[in-house]
Parts: sequence; structure tokens; C-alpha cells
Amino acid sequence: MKTLGYAGAPPAAGFLEQWRQYRTGIAGSSNPPGAAPVAAEMATDPSWLASIAGASVAQQGGLLAAVSGDLRWNAAPGPVQAAHSQAGAVLAAYELLGDGFLSRLEGSFAIALVDVTKRRVLLAIDRMGVERMTYASTAAGIAFGTSAEQLARSPACRFMLNQQGLYDFLLMHMIPAPHTIYQGVQKLRPGTFAVHADGKLTVQRYWTPEFVERGANAFPQWKQELHDGLRAAVVSCAPDEHTGAFLSGGLDSSSVAGMLSSVCQAASPPRRARTVSMGFGVESYDELQYARIASKHFNCDPFEYNVTPDDIVTAFPLIAQAYDEPFGNSSAVPTYICALRAREQGITHLLAGDGGDEIFGGNERYVRQRVFEVYGRVPALLRKGLLEPLSRLIPPEGGLTPLRKIRSYIDQARIPLPERLESWNFIYRTGADVMLDPQFQKSVDPRSSFAVMDEVYHALPDSSMLHKMLFYDWHFTLSDNDLRKVGTMCELAGVKVSYPMLDQRVVDLSVRIPPDSKIEGMELRSFYKKAMTGFLPEAILNKSKHGFGLPFGTWLKTHKPLGDLIYAELHDLKQRHIVRSGFLDQLIDDHRSGHDSYFGYAIWDLAMLEAWLKRHGSAAAR
Repeated sequence: MKTLGYAGAPPAAGFLEQWRQYRTGIAGSSNPPGAAPVAAEMATDPSWLASIAGASVAQQGGLLAAVSGDLRWNAAPGPVQAAHSQAGAVLAAYELLGDGFLSRLEGSFAIALVDVTKRRVLLAIDRMGVERMTYASTAAGIAFGTSAEQLARSPACRFMLNQQGLYDFLLMHMIPAPHTIYQGVQKLRPGTFAVHADGKLTVQRYWTPEFVERGANAFPQWKQELHDGLRAAVVSCAPDEHTGAFLSGGLDSSSVAGMLSSVCQAASPPRRARTVSMGFGVESYDELQYARIASKHFNCDPFEYNVTPDDIVTAFPLIAQAYDEPFGNSSAVPTYICALRAREQGITHLLAGDGGDEIFGGNERYVRQRVFEVYGRVPALLRKGLLEPLSRLIPPEGGLTPLRKIRSYIDQARIPLPERLESWNFIYRTGADVMLDPQFQKSVDPRSSFAVMDEVYHALPDSSMLHKMLFYDWHFTLSDNDLRKVGTMCELAGVKVSYPMLDQRVVDLSVRIPPDSKIEGMELRSFYKKAMTGFLPEAILNKSKHGFGLPFGTWLKTHKPLGDLIYAELHDLKQRHIVRSGFLDQLIDDHRSGHDSYFGYAIWDLAMLEAWLKRHGSAAAR
């Protein structure tokens, strides 16, 4: 859902009127033609509040609210329970509790609340960042909406691309909050809210997880809570005969599919859970065998489809158009195709397994970073005076493999967290001097991106390294990446999506499990695997981590229509003077003669950047 609003001073403009106008295809403005100031309009004709597509809206005296998403309450006072809509409940809670009402909210939501009397605007999104909210301070007040692009194009803002945002994309394949690709436009991070009052804007957290670092192992209780919480999360999604589940065959999608099957079998009349799985016909990428194991184990009603290179050619321009900011995760293709095929099968609501790795410790870097942290315990004098000078004498290429590994280890260990988590990214490894056009490079601050990372990583100073990385990933891997990918692609396909693994009951359990129970030794997701033993098939519990990757780099070498599309985009990108022309030529040569995935993913990001710029008004980037 893309919505737009505005509130200024004095008098405040009718932000819900503009929200309605935007949803019906009329550009919003700070003073819509024929619209009276809010106070007068509410007094004379409040009917325009009644039906706004995709959002719950309400007005009560001098308060107005709009809410999108699936908001839930963890402790709702009586007046909140008596409200007839989500927005009405928000207004009732705000009158009772002030800004403190935010601590009572769970689920997924984006909220805009205007207090006309106080000329105060409050914006908020959910704890895990499933929904979005963007905003811009203006001379007259604050503009806000769920789409960064539509906000940037509104009369309240000046549409101009942000060079720093382009650099963020080149580094991280997306643009992390609070930055956006547009100058003057920012977006809220998970669990935060913004208040604009008295001409000032403040942003703060209303929720911070309290991770338990030590404690007695309560495995039987935790296991029961996990099963109960995940099943309740699926029930909360209100599954019906048009509901299905993404099923890749991994731990999380299999768990969600299994719980959905349990709920469907208990329905009256009982029915089989519907699942949708994608294959690629390339052995190293294909996990259909595990999806079939899970489907058979839970007696699901499966649908399978093999993605082809032609599907990429068809989907590529649609994906570039769908995102309001550049987005480079190539697994958007199978996600979109999966959701599209589900829609064709009559499935209008999909349950996704995203989040399990980030709340229960399932990413390989969580154990890999332990190895690098050992180096930090070596006395500084020994590191700086002996080990590092000696390591520089070892050639990075050629020579003995053990020596090269020593140098590589020291080179990586010297990079502090969280920067080290992103050190594998292409621009970081290649070097900005090699990759970027000199003029573009002068226009950006390469350290700005790392300042954003540092702020999130160090927000929990008393937490363990694992929990700091989990919290970091809740922002950069989930909210800014995976959830944007899945949510946008499902919207493009016309399918609603829900994330049971990110239900607050499951998240609250995860923060109470100490690090050494989440990961035992070098075993990822130790607790989760033990807790799901007997529920998930052994083959899935014991499989190696795979993911939902796309064999783009492999197909780019062999499928001419795909090559024609992508190389044409790279050719056009040269004219923008963002990336050096010689670098692009070398990248293509390196891919053709080298590693399919490593160079292929870099090519995908750059081609998608050009495709996005073409479709979203990119004159400022040339």
C-alpha cells in the first residue's frame, strides 16, 4: 500500500483528504483544491474520512489517525477494545496513554496520527519493520507517506536523487533506514516513531528488545512456547481456503507450512494446507527435493514451478518498476514468480518463513565472527608490532595456501564489527577508486554508510556479540532487505503476505533464550532444531543451509535474450558517470571467465540500478 499525507501549520491541511485523493489517483498537496482546513472540514462534512482503500481511518474531535497493516494489542484498555476500527482504537489509546500507547502495539503497522489542536504529528511503524513510513520536514510542517518516491514527488518536497543513497545501494544492494534515495526524505527504522511538534522533529525508540544473556536452560518450557507461539501466529493470520505458504524446504518455510497444515486439518471441514515451491533446474540452486519431503510429511497440497531464464527477462522490468528505491536482491525474481503462480492457483494470502535465522541464530556469519573475534584478544602490541607487518609480506595471490589463509584471516579480523559484516560486498572488496567514477566518488562520503551500521550495532552496548548481530540483522537483513523483497513482490503479484516467524510471541521467546542455547559451539540454531525434532522431517533438520538464490550468473552466460537485456542496461549505465566504464567492461569479462555467482550478483545489482533509474525519473543522476 502506498499512501501520502501532509500536516502543516497553521492551519493544518487535511492529510486524510490528501490520503484519499492520492489513493484515487489525484496528486496530494498541502492545500488540495476545494479542501477546507481540517478543523472546519471535520465540523461540516466528515464523510470523506469514511472509505480510504487499504487503510483504517478515524476522526475524533481534533484527532485524526490512519493505520495500515495488521495491528494487534498486547494490553488494550476498555475504550480501545470498544473501538470499531484499528484507527479508532489508536485514537482511544492515544487519548488515554499519550505516546505510551505505542508500547501496547504488536503485529505489523504503519501509523499516522495528527493532533490538530496541538499541531502535532506522530508517525510510527511496527517493531520488526514489516510496514514502512517515510517522512520529510518542510518549511510548512511535515510530509509523510508509505512510499518514499511518492513523498519525494509530492508538492511539499523537491524531487531530487540523493547521491549518498546511490552509494549506499552500491555498497549494500539496498538503501538502509533512515536514508532513502531522495534528498530530504527519510524512513523510520523498526520499533521507532517520529514526532513533529512546535516546528521540531524528533525520532526515538518505543521498543528495544531485552536479550537474556545468561540463565538456566529451560528447554522443555521453551520448546512448548515455540510450538504454541508459532501455531498461534499462524492462527492469527486467519488462514482460509485461499491461504497458502511459501515452501522452499528450509527450516522456517517448512515450520510455517507444518503449522498451517495443523491449523487446516483442525478446521471444519478439514482441508489440506496449500504450498507453493520454486525450482530452477540447476542442481546447486534447486531445493525442490526438500520442499517435497516437507509437503509429503505434512500432507500438504503442493504446487511447483521451475523458474526459467525467460521468466527473468519478463520479470526484470516489472521488478524495477515496483520498488520505490533501487533494490538489488535477485531472489526477488523467484519470490515474484512464486507469488504470481500462487495467485493463478487461487491463493490470495501467502505465509512466509522470513525471520527465523535472524531471531534464532541461523546465519553462518554468526559463528564465523566468533573466529575473527579471537584475534581481538591478542595483545595489541603483538598484533600491531609483529603479526600485521608479517602478514603484509605474504602475497594475497599465489604462494602457499596456508600462508594466504593467514593473511586473509588477519586482514578480515582487523576490520571492526559491524563493518566486517559487510566487507564481502563488491565495492568494499574491489575498492571505490577502482569501481566509481571520480566525480561521483567526490560527491559521497564512503564512511556515512558505516556510521548508520555502527549506530544500530552499538544500540545494545551490554549485549553479547551474537545478540548485537541479531539486532543488526533485524534492521539490515530483514526490514531493509528480505521484508522489502517479499512484501513488494507479493504486492506486485496481487497477494497478501504474513510472517508468522516474526509474530511477537515468537520474537519474545527468542530474546529470552541465551546465546549459548541458540548456538551451541559451531552449530547454528541449536535450540530451534532440537525444539522442532519430531515435528520437522529429519532430512530438513539436518540439511545444510541453502537459501532462495537465483542461478542468474549461470543463465547470463548461456541465455542470449537475458544477456541482451542485461548488457544493454550496463551499456546505458555507463552514460550516468556513477560507475567507471572500464570497470563495467572488466566486470563482464571477469564474469564470462570466472565465478558465476560472485560476479553475476554484482552485474545484477548494477543492471537493476540502471533499470530502476530509467523508470523512476532519473534526470538528476545523469
